[in-house]
Amino acid sequence: MEATKKYSRSSGVLLPLTMLHGPFGIGVMGEEAVEFIDFLNKGGFRAWQVLPLESTGGCFSPYKCISAFAGEPMLIDPRMLHEMGLVTQDELSERMSGVFEDCVEYPLVRKRQWEVLRKAYSRSEGNAHSGFKEPWLDNYALYMALKHRYGGAAWFDWPDRDLRRCDAAAVKKAESELKDEIEFYKFVQWIFAKQWSKLRAYAAAKGVTIIGDMPIYVSEDSVEVWSRRELFDADENGNFAAVGGCPPDYFNPEGQLWGNPIYNWKLMKAENYAWWTGRMQSAAGRYDVVRLDHFRGFESYWRVQANAKSARDGKWVKGPGMALIKAMTDAIGPLPVIAEDLGTIDEKVEALLMKTNYRGMKVLQFAHGGDDTHLPHNYTQYTVAFTGTHDNTTLLAWHFGLDQEAREWALAYVGFEGDWTQGGPNCEINKAWIRALYASGASLVIVPIQDLLGYGADTRTNVPGTPDGNWRFRIHSGALSEIDAGFYAGLSRTFFRDNDPCAILG
Repeated sequence: MEATKKYSRSSGVLLPLTMLHGPFGIGVMGEEAVEFIDFLNKGGFRAWQVLPLESTGGCFSPYKCISAFAGEPMLIDPRMLHEMGLVTQDELSERMSGVFEDCVEYPLVRKRQWEVLRKAYSRSEGNAHSGFKEPWLDNYALYMALKHRYGGAAWFDWPDRDLRRCDAAAVKKAESELKDEIEFYKFVQWIFAKQWSKLRAYAAAKGVTIIGDMPIYVSEDSVEVWSRRELFDADENGNFAAVGGCPPDYFNPEGQLWGNPIYNWKLMKAENYAWWTGRMQSAAGRYDVVRLDHFRGFESYWRVQANAKSARDGKWVKGPGMALIKAMTDAIGPLPVIAEDLGTIDEKVEALLMKTNYRGMKVLQFAHGGDDTHLPHNYTQYTVAFTGTHDNTTLLAWHFGLDQEAREWALAYVGFEGDWTQGGPNCEINKAWIRALYASGASLVIVPIQDLLGYGADTRTNVPGTPDGNWRFRIHSGALSEIDAGFYAGLSRTFFRDNDPCAILG
């Protein structure tokens, strides 16, 4: 008898765009991204989770954005600028020289990228970007122009008090003085949007849905905090009464002290959450599905005094709850959303998730911390299941981190009797777990690229609570061809995971 499916199911791969191989020291929106989309299509994967694409600050974390809206200029493919006649072959070669292939050296890459983008802008004619209009663009371009004037300093370190205060007269004067510099940053965002739209259209043609992340917070050094600091409880000198974080958790016994300014939810409510509505609308225009970061913070968030030394010293404070979700839904309509409902979850968070009708998350690696809801046999159709997220170590390394008893139980769970220490693209223990996730009741299954490649802990994307050394790993050229795409295409057919995630999550 032929099996039948009761609800739509799908699968995808987590790979930050920065992690792609290529000649520019960082992944870009070019031929390597097209190659990855082709790989997804061949492997039966219907989704690509890219993580945030928004412009990052000095720590280069995509979860601490300098703008909640603008795209990251380092992701622009310089080859397109060459094709447009805006950079020479010699300049293109110079952009590619001296960069690392296996990791991102961010300061060097950012410096080289700005240089080539400025050369491209100097040769652009007729203000081709003048038709590119976004509600956030003017403020962003001015902010970046001012940061350039002041050597990259954050707004609260600018010497001009009136500009720190975002005084209207001072802003108008700066707009006149920095007109060309402002146009340069608008040009860069036009190029970003042009490339991203082309790549997203290619993905759609190949049946691949783009899942993007919306970080709950923005950086203290951001255009949003500078221009609307009253929404973040900041004074003109960049002082914050409190910052965001989370209590002691799976990743850190001291908790995580993120340092991002928290929101003035009372004022946001008075404005009917217009700032959030605009942010979600922008994300919906960039991605097909939005993963809402730190969802539990909308029910209650961890508030830590700005001068605290440890996140342990924080406390839970009531968040906006369903009022925010309703305001966004009323303004934009229902959207395909994944709620990152991880961390310290209680009945109130679970109740909020049920009201939203969003899909929640389960992470295999959390199953052996005492919460068996993260085991595949407990996944339901309302679950988006991961072997691990960008914050976890790799699946192979996770096995090494288990004590002997837990490891033996884990191997028995998937009926594995081979050599679990053997890594690489044909890592059998990883395949066993991934098959278990595909067979589970989860509507959507997401696997980080490191787990498809069978890589170890040295390829981890991010270690929460640590400021340095993250977001640097890159896959090597030819890595995708080493993965047994046919195996995953077969899993997709066997377990009916060949559907559009938007149809599942919408």
